[in-house]
Amino acid sequence: MHAVVFQVDLKEGQEEKQVREELDQLIGFVETLPGFVRGTWVNDGRRGLSLVFFESEEAARNVAAGASMPPDSTVTLRSVDVYEVWGEAPR
Repeated sequence: MHAVVFQVDLKEGQEEKQVREELDQLIGFVETLPGFVRGTWVNDGRRGLSLVFFESEEAARNVAAGASMPPDSTVTLRSVDVYEVWGEAPR
């Protein structure tokens, strides 16, 4: 399994409602991607981090290669990286 880690900056002046609506749309799209396993999205009010898991390295790299945000997005994409998952600690 591999994970794609996205780092974003939240644009100033964005209302939380607008950011959440955009995130809901993004999550709906990500769930349809080939090889998708699960994802987690977090933020501290200024920056966001997404950890999205895929069944294979190929699926993860395909998503990372196509990552972009439209100019009118509530966030600016800072970085996208792919990592191999070495372990997990389920609750």
